[in-house]
Amino acid sequence: MSDYAAAAVCDWEDDLRRAGRAAPAQLSVMFRVGAPALALAFTAGAVPAAALADRPSVVGVVLVLVSAIPWGRWILKGDDGPSWWFALAVLVPLGAAVLLGLGSPVAALTALAVALLLVALNVGFAPVPLAAGVAGLTYLVALAALVGAPPVVWVAVHLGFALTLAAAYAVRVSHTSSRLVAQALEALALQRAADQRRIMAQDVHDVVGHTLAVTMLHLTAARMAIKRDAGAEALEALEEAERHGRASLADLRRLVKVLRSGEESSTAPQPGLADVAALVEGFRGAVDLTFSVDGVTAVNPGAELAAYRIIQEALANAVRHGTGTARVALTLAGGELLVEVANPVGSVRDDGPGSGLAGMRERAAAAGGECAAGARDGEWLVSARIPA
Repeated sequence: MSDYAAAAVCDWEDDLRRAGRAAPAQLSVMFRVGAPALALAFTAGAVPAAALADRPSVVGVVLVLVSAIPWGRWILKGDDGPSWWFALAVLVPLGAAVLLGLGSPVAALTALAVALLLVALNVGFAPVPLAAGVAGLTYLVALAALVGAPPVVWVAVHLGFALTLAAAYAVRVSHTSSRLVAQALEALALQRAADQRRIMAQDVHDVVGHTLAVTMLHLTAARMAIKRDAGAEALEALEEAERHGRASLADLRRLVKVLRSGEESSTAPQPGLADVAALVEGFRGAVDLTFSVDGVTAVNPGAELAAYRIIQEALANAVRHGTGTARVALTLAGGELLVEVANPVGSVRDDGPGSGLAGMRERAAAAGGECAAGARDGEWLVSARIPA
């Protein structure tokens, strides 16, 4: 992936994250203030309309005022959304007021507007049983109130009810999509964090495992040289151990820097094919090595890193388990980077509880290739094929 494409993906993910964070905040404001304030405004219009009618209904006015109590409580208490008790507390007094007659068509329409707002909130955000129940109950109350009404009123009420359901369902779909996107992004972030931890753990294993294997071998050689009073050999072995230790410290500092800065390990500087020769030379004091390269030129960084780490782990295993000789071969053929590391089997190998062999397979798989390790003709052979 190019830098431009990677940046575009990051921008897209950031936009989705912002959308996922913004949706709950917008819903909170709407639930907390907007919806109940609108309902109270409709109710405030219904009360004078009923009181100023030719035949005012005191009971109707009281019922409308009672239906406003849940909305006012919503603003004051900050309820977290529609519920059965809330729907009944609004619909029962409103329905009773409409059926008893508020004394004015305007009052009846404003009461219907409050009921439709309740339907919209429930269909838009409430669980499906609650949404269906509120919508059905409201429709039944509207049908009862329409008995004897002219056809134009029937058409207007049904059209308003249908438009309310359609708009609320569209809001429900949008809200659900935003929530799912936020959940998916959170899961993606957790997965990326887990992947980074796994990569870091593999890097630490490669660096520390390789260095300890070679360093311990040089220290053993130095101890044996001191016993033989071979000061020059002991000094050479100690210098090699020191060199490997310093190289390991440099790698560990790089990893710690990546962890502290929050930079992904995939974007941090990584060893490649240009470093393989130095890697092999570092093992020459521990095992008798032959190293061959055939047709290898620059390949993609992922393949280079995978090849380097596979060779590093295989040589470390050769030091620990081999008999003192090993051969390394790098070949570029058919668009694939072929890696082979072989050494005579010195001790029994298995995957066991360690992560070395599994790590090599993961390295190759991450670069789109494959890696296998096993005994063959008296040798332990590690072979990998990685797309170049």
